Amino acid sequence: MPQLSLPKLLVIAAVVVAGGAAIGVTAVSALDANSACDYPVSPGGASALVSAIVNPEAMSEVAFPTPLITTGQEMSVVFPGEGEQAQQGDAIDFDVSVFVGSDGQFLTGSSYDPANPVRRVIDNTGDDFFASVLECQRPGAQVVMTSPIVEVFGSIEGDDYVSNDSTIVLVIDVHQTYPSRAEGSPRLPQSGMPTVVQAPSGEHGLSFPNAPIPTELRVSVLKQGSGPLLADGDVMVANLTAAVWNTRTIFFSSFDIGVPLALLVTDKSQSASGEGIVAGLAQALIGQSVGSQILISVPPELGYAPGTAPAGVSDGSTLVYVIDILGLGS
Repeated sequence: MPQLSLPKLLVIAAVVVAGGAAIGVTAVSALDANSACDYPVSPGGASALVSAIVNPEAMSEVAFPTPLITTGQEMSVVFPGEGEQAQQGDAIDFDVSVFVGSDGQFLTGSSYDPANPVRRVIDNTGDDFFASVLECQRPGAQVVMTSPIVEVFGSIEGDDYVSNDSTIVLVIDVHQTYPSRAEGSPRLPQSGMPTVVQAPSGEHGLSFPNAPIPTELRVSVLKQGSGPLLADGDVMVANLTAAVWNTRTIFFSSFDIGVPLALLVTDKSQSASGEGIVAGLAQALIGQSVGSQILISVPPELGYAPGTAPAGVSDGSTLVYVIDILGLGS
């Protein structure tokens, strides 16, 4: 049997962890008939034969008659979930298990580690399989898909057990969805702070004023969210842009990674595990609400310790962060 695995397909789940050092953090790393959102894949005779147990905390159990055969992609909703649907540009957290259609054997799957779900940004125009098929799903949804192997894994070197046109069954457990940007009410910016502009896709742009660089921590709420307040030790899911005020250059952006970050909201200099974010960020974010967009100026003494700054950040730099707080993670 070919050695198929999901790491290549699910690589984004691990990339977030690698991004932590660049921003002064350690990452911790559907529908009723009235819905206006149309599933990208329709149900069919094969997917309707699959039954699954809804168990989002562990690998799914499935049952279906064998051999199960399909010639194209089919998707049936086992449980529709509740809350906001994932629309184009939104992020979605999920886990997935894959089974062989001919005999029901488990083939491969994600970790089902609550601290490290698979995360994708919905994009029905790209080549990523999961980003293209999970549009319209809600938190807590469970869907089953049947598909030829080649349409999920790409072309494989087959054998007597599976080949490119062999049917596989995917059970996808959706954990959470996140909007593409902070959706709070706009607030007036503070005088003397950079100006933030935002592209339709969510990316932040910064324009720096001709004014002295602040010497104290400054926090400006650009959008006021109405969601839960961040507490010390929470995991925040956010899109983030980080810049050096002294050089007016961006040194990190979650948009370059392609998915929102999961960040532990605690001062890493005071954390026993060494995980968390720089002190100035922790002070600025604790007490902020989900749905908010926050602009933060962090003075050197509340930023990186000498010798620990990432590439593009010199010791003694004042840091600027634009953060869209999209939700809470696990």
